[in-house]
Order: sequence, then C-alpha cells, then structure tokens
Amino acid sequence: MEKRALFVALALMLPLALYGIPYAYAAASSSYKVDTTYSAPGHANGFEAGSACNPGDYVTGGGFYLPISSSYPMQIIKSYPGGLGNPPDTWQVAVYNPTPDGRNFIVWAVCQHPVTVAGIGVPEFGSLYIAIALGAVAYFMLSRRFARQSPISAQV
Repeated sequence: MEKRALFVALALMLPLALYGIPYAYAAASSSYKVDTTYSAPGHANGFEAGSACNPGDYVTGGGFYLPISSSYPMQIIKSYPGGLGNPPDTWQVAVYNPTPDGRNFIVWAVCQHPVTVAGIGVPEFGSLYIAIALGAVAYFMLSRRFARQSPISAQV
C-alpha cells in the first residue's frame, strides 16, 4: 500500500512541479506599464486618480511619481489596486495638495494580459494546482496512517 500511495501522491503533485511554467510565460510575455498624468486641484485633500489596464487585463502592481521640491509639497494619502474588475484592473492613488495651485503627478499601473492554459486563466490556474497538491498530500498522509494499523481479527 505504501508504494501505491506514494505513486498516486507524486502523480497528483506533478502539476505542482509545472505550476511555475504558465506564470513564467505570463510574466515574460504579457506584462506592460500604463502611465497617466493628472493635475490635483489646489487645496485638494484625497483627490483620487487611477491608471487603468486595457479591457480584460488586470493590474499586478503600480505606483506614482510626485515631483519633489520645497515649493511642491504634495503627499500621497494612499496607493492601492482598485477598479471595477476582479482581479483589480486599475492602480489607484489619492493625493493631498495643500497649495492653492493645481499640481501635476503621474500614476502608473503594471498590467498583465491573462494567459489561458488548458482553458483556465493563469490567476485561477494557481488555485487549481494548490488544491490538487493539498489533496495529494492529504491522500498520502491518510494512506500511511491507515496502512500502519494492524488488520482487525476476531476469533469465532
């Protein structure tokens, strides 16, 4: 029973070994950056701006650029993934501009086009493989536990 359980567990975990291939392909072939310039109005506290990915794509990261000088005291209140998509499709930033003048700043999003492997999108692909791997580990552990128990015998 031990060898069979090991074989089944390894067979179920084989996809986990291939887990990184779609992600490596996706990262190498489908990432791009979108820059968007905004002007925060004077005395704005919490002015929201975002840089959106192309339709159907999702955001993997993002950031902002504020020109820094003593005459340019803008501050970032928050910077986060957002938008209407799930996974998020926009990088959002909220700024504070204490000056009376409008001030320019840049928001960027690092986006990725979904890669489909065997009909499954890459974000969902990872969850599927993790579930398979956990099932294989549980199967292996349970088979080892029950294989060690001595068979039940009764005298009649």
